[in-house]
Amino acid sequence: MKQQKLMREEDFLIALGKNITKYRKKKGLTSKELGFMCDMEKSNLIPIEKGRINTTALTLLKIANALEVGVKDFFDFT
Repeated sequence: MKQQKLMREEDFLIALGKNITKYRKKKGLTSKELGFMCDMEKSNLIPIEKGRINTTALTLLKIANALEVGVKDFFDFT
């Protein structure tokens, strides 16, 4: 049986944030624009994108809906 490599919590949050940033940029949106679409301040979005905070599932859903992607896409770390 293949052993799965464990991921540190900090690395997980950073990878998650990078994926959110990737999809935001792919849509051609600024942090401010995405924040507006999610009904949140840019100052609340940036720490998520930087991997500094552990956000809620509902916030991830709002971001995914605004970016027109599935929440699961944020967790593809390959």
